[in-house]
Amino acid sequence: MPPTPIGDVMDSLSDGHLYSAIFDTPHDVYSWIESISNTYRRPVTFLSRIPESRLSKDLDLNVIQSVWISNKSNKEGILLNHESIYKFIESRSTENSDVFVIEGLEWLISESGARHTLRHIMNLSDYIFDKQMVVIYVLQANTIDEEVMEKISRQAPLLDVGLDAVPDQDGNTSTDTGQSDSVPTQEEEYPLIPYLTTLPLEGFSHKILRKRILQWRRLGFDVSDCEPGIFCDDIGESHSIYLSVDKKVREATELLNIMDSMRDSISKSEFTVMEFRLRQLTGMNEVSSKLRAIIDDISDS
Repeated sequence: MPPTPIGDVMDSLSDGHLYSAIFDTPHDVYSWIESISNTYRRPVTFLSRIPESRLSKDLDLNVIQSVWISNKSNKEGILLNHESIYKFIESRSTENSDVFVIEGLEWLISESGARHTLRHIMNLSDYIFDKQMVVIYVLQANTIDEEVMEKISRQAPLLDVGLDAVPDQDGNTSTDTGQSDSVPTQEEEYPLIPYLTTLPLEGFSHKILRKRILQWRRLGFDVSDCEPGIFCDDIGESHSIYLSVDKKVREATELLNIMDSMRDSISKSEFTVMEFRLRQLTGMNEVSSKLRAIIDDISDS
């Protein structure tokens, strides 16, 4: 069965249907879930093998709901088995229409067998047939036998998840990731931490701010001070909050890159402490003073 093109996904995803999608890396999964959340205009629930505390670095959990599925019983999520996943989706059928993205199918096949898994996929397909919900299984590339994958795709058609161009809310495509506009050439050095372009007030929105906060988190920065800006009615005030945090992040980024260039001159324990403080956006004056002192010592020696 040919895959559904990503450009048509938002129009082609139909209530009461299962789909599947194959990705090369977890990061590709997260990026694609973001595109679904930004364009489908319905709640997205991600049933993930990663606990929420770790997933928050890669997804904006203010917008996307995550549910931890694990092979161990836990209060925060559900068990990674067909029955638990089915019951969870069943419990949500009376709520607003949702898009459910589920990972871990490879593990379920290895534990339950392909035949048992296919039977449960068919049962889930039958259950959601007349419901206002969509279920998408996300899989890692080359983890499922080709013959089994072909059988799965008969119940859950494959989506073409090319990430080069994803549609925005107006149906336009873009390759912008919000990263720095310039791409280093082979002659240039790649910094330890990239500099993100400062966002102007013109065109600024809460959605754009959420995206930038998520990008900062992926780089390892604690930007919780920026979160109140998401809830400001005054977009100007929201932008001011963003600028104050952006200034700190840029300063921390510069110091982190300096530290990386001096790694051989800094003890491992001291490097770890300074890096932690910078990623927390605290103690930057002290770290800067320490680096100057180290540079002076190197110059004198």
